[in-house]
Amino acid sequence: MLVRGREFRLYKYYDESLGEELIRYPDFQEEPKYDDDGRPFVLAVQESCEYGMDDDDPDDDDPGDCNGCAWFFSEEPHAPIGVCMCGELRREECMK
Repeated sequence: MLVRGREFRLYKYYDESLGEELIRYPDFQEEPKYDDDGRPFVLAVQESCEYGMDDDDPDDDDPGDCNGCAWFFSEEPHAPIGVCMCGELRREECMK
């Protein structure tokens, strides 16, 4: 999967407890990755952080997951991986 010029390889694995194949996504909380602008990659289903904002209700500080956050940017609809556009989480040392 290509996201903002960065390739993420996604692999299927069989989960015996569920009895089905699942996709193993990167763990950006365990191993953070950043785009060229210093913005962190996030999973759409990742639990939102303390800076999370709901698109429909800017006063709601808990949109649930990153996909429900106004700061979540993805290049394609329903993409599992996107970028957090929140300035508070941006790493200046990653910028070009």
